[in-house]
Amino acid sequence: MPRKSLVLSALALGLTFTPTVATAGEGAACTQGQPTLQNLKALGGRERLQAAKTFQLTAVLREGDQVTTMTLRRARPNLLRTETDGNGTHVSKVFDGRQGWLEEGAAAPRRLDAETNAIVADTATFDDALLDPKARGVTVTMDGVEAVDGAPAFKRVLTRGADTEVRLIDQKTFLEVSRSYAGTYQGKAFRKTVAFFDYRPVDGILVSHRARYASDDGEQGEKTVQSARYDAPIDAATFKPTAPRS
Repeated sequence: MPRKSLVLSALALGLTFTPTVATAGEGAACTQGQPTLQNLKALGGRERLQAAKTFQLTAVLREGDQVTTMTLRRARPNLLRTETDGNGTHVSKVFDGRQGWLEEGAAAPRRLDAETNAIVADTATFDDALLDPKARGVTVTMDGVEAVDGAPAFKRVLTRGADTEVRLIDQKTFLEVSRSYAGTYQGKAFRKTVAFFDYRPVDGILVSHRARYASDDGEQGEKTVQSARYDAPIDAATFKPTAPRS
C-alpha cells in the first residue's frame, strides 16, 4: 500500500469512524463564538463520554466497484486496531500506544515511519479533541455560518500548527453534518471531507451510521455501519502487532 494511501486511510479513519460530536443545546453559545464543550451533552454527556473505555465497530466501505469490510477496535487511552478485507486482501493497522504497525496478509508487521506514526498516534487518541482542546494543542474558533445542502450550519474551526479541521454543525438539529481536514504529508498538501448522516444511539452515545467521504486526489467512498458497541471487553493482545504466520 503506498504511503500516501496509508496516511489518507488513517485520516479517513479519524474522520469517519470516531463518533462525531453532536453539539446540541446552546445555540447562542455557538453564535457568540464561545467554547462549545458543554454541548457535548448531546452525545450522552461529558461524564458518559469520559467513562467509555472501549469502542468497536464493523462497517462496509464502498469506493466505486470495490467493497471492503472494516472492523475497528479502540481502547483508552490511545490503542487502536483496524482490519480491512476486500478483493481477497487482509490488511491491519495497529497502534500499541507508542508505535504503529502495518500488517498485510501473512507478511511480518512493518513499523510505520515517524511522520505517519505521529498522524496515526493522534488518530488513535480515544477522546474527541473538543473534550480537552488545550491538552491536544488545538485552538477552537467559530467562523460564521455556512450552508450545507441548503441548510445553515455553524462553522467551527480547529487549528493546530499548520493543520486545520472544519466542522459544520446544523443550526436546527445541532448535529455535525460535515468535517474537513487540511494538512500536509511528505511535503504535499491534501484535503479530505466527510459528510455525516443517520445518527443513532449506541450504549448511550450518538454515533453517525452513514458517511460519504472524498479527498482532493479523487478518492471517493461511502461508509455504512453494520454494528457498533461501547465498553465491551477487548483483549490487550489485540493492540499488539501479530506475529507472522509460517
